Amino acid sequence: MEPNTDALSPLLRVLKEHPRGMSVSDLAAAVGVNRNTVSRYLDVLLVSGQVEMETYGKAKVFYLSQRVPISAMLNFSSDLVLVLDRDRRIIQANDAVCAFAGVERDNIIGKSVEESQLAAFDHPLIQSRIADALGGSEVVEELRFLRHAEELFFRVKFLPTVFNDGTPGVTIILEDITEGRRAEEALRESEMLFRSLVENINDLILNVDETCAFTYVSPKSREILGYAPEEMLRKTPCDFMAPEKAERVRVQLAALLADPRPRILFEWTMLHRNGNPVTLEVSGTPIYDMIGSFTGYRVVCRDITERVRATKRLAQWKSFLYSVVNNIPSMVFVSEVEGETFVFSNQAAETFLGMTKEEMAGKQARDLFPPEMAAFFADGNPEVLERSAIREEQVRLPDGRILSMKKIPIFNSRGMLKYMLGIAEDVTNRAAAEDRLVAERDRAQGYLDAAGVMIAVIEADGTINLVNQRGYEILGYTGEDLAGKDWFSTIVPERIRDRLSRNFARLIAGEIEPPPYEKSPVVTRDGRERQILWHNALLRDTDGKVVAMVSSGEEIPE
Repeated sequence: MEPNTDALSPLLRVLKEHPRGMSVSDLAAAVGVNRNTVSRYLDVLLVSGQVEMETYGKAKVFYLSQRVPISAMLNFSSDLVLVLDRDRRIIQANDAVCAFAGVERDNIIGKSVEESQLAAFDHPLIQSRIADALGGSEVVEELRFLRHAEELFFRVKFLPTVFNDGTPGVTIILEDITEGRRAEEALRESEMLFRSLVENINDLILNVDETCAFTYVSPKSREILGYAPEEMLRKTPCDFMAPEKAERVRVQLAALLADPRPRILFEWTMLHRNGNPVTLEVSGTPIYDMIGSFTGYRVVCRDITERVRATKRLAQWKSFLYSVVNNIPSMVFVSEVEGETFVFSNQAAETFLGMTKEEMAGKQARDLFPPEMAAFFADGNPEVLERSAIREEQVRLPDGRILSMKKIPIFNSRGMLKYMLGIAEDVTNRAAAEDRLVAERDRAQGYLDAAGVMIAVIEADGTINLVNQRGYEILGYTGEDLAGKDWFSTIVPERIRDRLSRNFARLIAGEIEPPPYEKSPVVTRDGRERQILWHNALLRDTDGKVVAMVSSGEEIPE
C-alpha cells in the first residue's frame, strides 16, 4: 500500500527545517516512525522528485529537491510554449501563450485546441505537424499569422513528448521571428535599392582592399572600360593602365593605404579594352570593418574623358583666338565697365601707344589715349548699355590720321554689362582712297551728264542702275527717281514690253549679241512715247558673265 500525502508530509516538513539534509536515523527519530518505514517513504519521495539524496561513505543524506517545477520553467521563456496530450487537449500553456491569446490559463487547460481561444492554431498544416510529433518526429516550420491587421512570423518546433504515465504528447514552441523577418525584408529592400542605384548611376563603383586589389566592381565597368566585373576582381587599378601612368597611381595608393584619408580626389587614366585611354575623376572613402579596422577604399569613378577633351579643345580654341586677336592689324582694347580701367590690349595697340599691355593695365582712357580717342572710350557707356548696340565713330587725330572706332558691350552670364571691347583701325589711307573714288565717281557722273545723248545702265535683273541727266530730261523724271525700278515696266511701252523683256533675258544669258543700233520707243513720265535710236553694249565680269547692259540713245525727231 502506497503511503498517502498525510504520511509523507511530516518528513517533508522536517527536511524543510533542515535544508542541509538528514540521515534516515535522524528522520526516524524526528518524526517518531521506525527506520524501515522512513526508508520506504523516502524511496517514494525520491521517485516523485520531491527529495534528493547524497552519499557520504556508507551514510545517505536526504534533503528537499531544489528543482524548479516545470510550469515555472515554462513561464521563464519568452517563447510561446504549449503542451498537448495525444487527444490534442491543452496540458500546459505558459504566460507568453496566454498573453498572446489574451486568455486566462484556467480557461484553456484541459480543453482541445479547436474548442479553446487558441483556435488560430487549428490549421490543417499545424494538425499535420502535431500528428508527426505524436508519431515521434521532430518538425520545425515557419508560420505567418495575421492579428489585428498585423503580420507576425513564428518559427515553430513540434517536439515529441512522453508524460510520466508513458502516454505520448507534443510540446509546441513558437519563437517570434517577426522583427528578424522585418529586418531581413528591410535589408533585402535596401540591398535591392543599393544594387539598383549602383547599376544605374553613370559612375563606376570600385572597392579596393589593403593590397590595392579590387574586391567589388559595379556593372558599369562594361560600359566605361569594356570589362565585365568578374574580369577585374582581384586585379589592381594599375593592371588597367599604361606603365607611365601606373607608376604615379601606385605611389598614390601606397600613401593612401598607409595613411587613410577621407574624400580623396584625383584623376586616373585607365585603358579601355579596345586600348583607348579613359580619363576618370576618382573620389575615395576609407572602409572600416565592425571593430573599426581599416580594410580599404570605396572608390567612385566618373568618366570625364569627353570633358577633358572639350577642355583641351577650348584651351586650343582660346589660344587660337588669342593669337588671332593679338596679331590682327586693328587695335583691340578691353576695359572693365565698373572701374573704367583697361585689362587687355593686343600687339597693334601696344605699337600704337608705345607701351606694353602690362603698362596699360589698370589705367583709364585719359591716361592712355589722345583726347579725341579718350573721349570716345570714356563717353556713351549708358547709351551702349541701354541699347545693347555697337557704337561707331571716326576720329581725326591732330597729326592727320583718321581712326575708325568701335565700342562693343560685353555682358556676363547674368546679363550685366561687364566689359567694353574697343576696336580702333587706322583708315587714313582708306579714307583718302574713298575720297578719290568719290571724286572720280562725281567726275564720271559729270561726263555722263554732259553727254548730249541719253545713257542708261540696266542690271541683269532688269532694274535701272543709272540714268544720266539727258535721260532724265527726255523721260521727264528728276533726281534719282528711276534708280532701282524695273526698266521694262517703267520705260518700255506695254505693247512691246514682253518682246523686249524676252530679248533682254537672252542677251543676259549670252544667247545673242545686241545689234549695233536699234530703234525703240520709251514712255515718258506724262505717258507720251518718244522714239530713241539705241546703241547697246554688254558689261561682263572677270569670268565673262553678263552683269549689265549699257544703252546710249539719241532721240529721233518726229
